[in-house]
Amino acid sequence: MSDCRSAFMKSRFIIFVISIYFLSGCGITQPVRPIEEGTTEIVASFGGPIIPFASVAIPVPYLNAGALYGVKPNLTLYGNAHITALLFKDVGLDAGFCSRLLPEQGIRPEITLNGRAYFFWDAFRGNSIRLFPMGTLTASYEVSERSLFYFGADNLYQMKTSDLFVSSFVGYSFPVGESAVMQLESKWLAMNCDTRHGIFEGAASVTGRGNIGIFFGLQFSLK
Repeated sequence: MSDCRSAFMKSRFIIFVISIYFLSGCGITQPVRPIEEGTTEIVASFGGPIIPFASVAIPVPYLNAGALYGVKPNLTLYGNAHITALLFKDVGLDAGFCSRLLPEQGIRPEITLNGRAYFFWDAFRGNSIRLFPMGTLTASYEVSERSLFYFGADNLYQMKTSDLFVSSFVGYSFPVGESAVMQLESKWLAMNCDTRHGIFEGAASVTGRGNIGIFFGLQFSLK
C-alpha cells in the first residue's frame, strides 16, 4: 500500500511540475479574437503537454476556467483560475487582454495581440510566489460564420532565471450550439528548450526540444 501511495504521489508531483514548467501550455482560455463590446463569455479548457503515465502517453489533465469581457470593440479583458493547481494546494491565476492589431483582409489574416500574466502561490507552505508575464501573437482566418482557423506563438518570460519559453500553436474553433464555441488546439510547448533528459523529458518532443500539447476549450456566451 505504501508503494502504491508513493507512486501516486510521485505521479501527482510530476504532473504538477511539468504543468508549471510548460506554463504557456496551461490552457487555451485566451481569446483568439476580441469579443463584442459589452458581452461576457464563460470559458474553460482541458489538456496539456503529453507525458508518460502508467505505461501510456497522455495529455496532462490540466483544467482552467474563467471569463472574458468585451470592454471596447478592440479590447477584451479576461481572467482564469487554474483548477488543477488547486488540487496540489497551489493557487494559480492569470489575467490579461486581447487587442486586434490588423483586421482580416484578403489573404492577410487577422492579427491579434494577447498580453497576460500568470500568478502562482504555494498556499500550503505559504511561500514560493511566482509571476510570469507572457505575450502572444495570433493570426486567424474566418472559415465560416463563428468558425476560425488560427495559429501563432506564446512567449513566456521567467524573470527569476531570465528564460524565455516559446510555444507555437495551431487550432480550430467552431460552434457547437447557439451560444457555445469549441476549440481544438495543438501546441509545440517550449520549442526552444532541450527536453531530452531528466524529469522534463518530453514524451512527444520534436527533435529533442519542447513537447507537444493537446487542448480542448469551450466558450459560452452570456449575451
